[in-house]
Amino acid sequence: MEGTKHIPVLLEETIAGLHLTNGDVVVDATLGGGGHARVILEQVAPRGVVVAFDADREALERFEKRAVSEPALKQALHEKRLLLVRQNYSELVHELDHLGITAVKAILADLGFSSDQIEAGERGLSFQKEGPLDMRLDQSTVLRADTIVNTYSEEALVKILREFGDEPQAQRIARAIVEERSKQPIATTHELRTLIEVVYPKRLRALLKIHPATRTFQALRIAVNQEFEHLERFLGQALERLIPGGRLAIITFHSGEDKRVKQVFRTWAQGCVCPPGFPLCRCGSVAAVKILTKKPLVASKEEQRKNPRSRSAKLRIVEKL
Repeated sequence: MEGTKHIPVLLEETIAGLHLTNGDVVVDATLGGGGHARVILEQVAPRGVVVAFDADREALERFEKRAVSEPALKQALHEKRLLLVRQNYSELVHELDHLGITAVKAILADLGFSSDQIEAGERGLSFQKEGPLDMRLDQSTVLRADTIVNTYSEEALVKILREFGDEPQAQRIARAIVEERSKQPIATTHELRTLIEVVYPKRLRALLKIHPATRTFQALRIAVNQEFEHLERFLGQALERLIPGGRLAIITFHSGEDKRVKQVFRTWAQGCVCPPGFPLCRCGSVAAVKILTKKPLVASKEEQRKNPRSRSAKLRIVEKL
């Protein structure tokens, strides 16, 4: 879309996997830059409806501003075939009930931050941009990254870096943060990035394919935005609201997200959980979905070349039975 730096990842694979037709009701649970929603709307037109969620007020405002210059989007908004909801996707059922939508054909959740959000230095989402240690996706929430960095105990920091960032140097980084903040608060992305660069072992830095601050910033973003808690709440609600034959597609960008989505999908698809020796099923459990992606779909080399942020993207899709 004009006026946005965001490039939707795995767009062709996602659209093909959702298997959309004219008249479908579809949820884009994470609008972001609007790239996926725009194409989804084209697929379900002229009778279909797209409900787009985003907790970021600025993302919705940017999208609405751009939509004015695109006749198809402007008309869809006017005719209420494109509905924008400022809410976290973990409130899916509540918001759909409010709209009077009881069932949907397809749901997409792209769990990455949009390029527009990353490039906004004042949000503090990236170590590559100078800005305050904020990192909130929803600016109405209270917890900021600087609160975690400057007030959480060393033990709590280690836990966050290990569990949310898979950071092998969690102890060293947490200790350095505590020592530095005893002199003065760590207030900006540049200050935190510089601290990590200094304390990260040089012999290990040479072996890294990513910047040494990458995992720490990832872990803080997850903690600030409670991403895993929202994801788990959303998944159950998504399955509930899909019609039989409806599809759920999730795009993840790091191992913690992908692991959770993979485990939930496997549980839904498992069916009977009785011990192997039982002659008859007594648990009564039946499979709720069919997994359509035995292995996650990843970006082609060409897409990765054009959009480096697609390198870590993984797409998983299930169909409700």
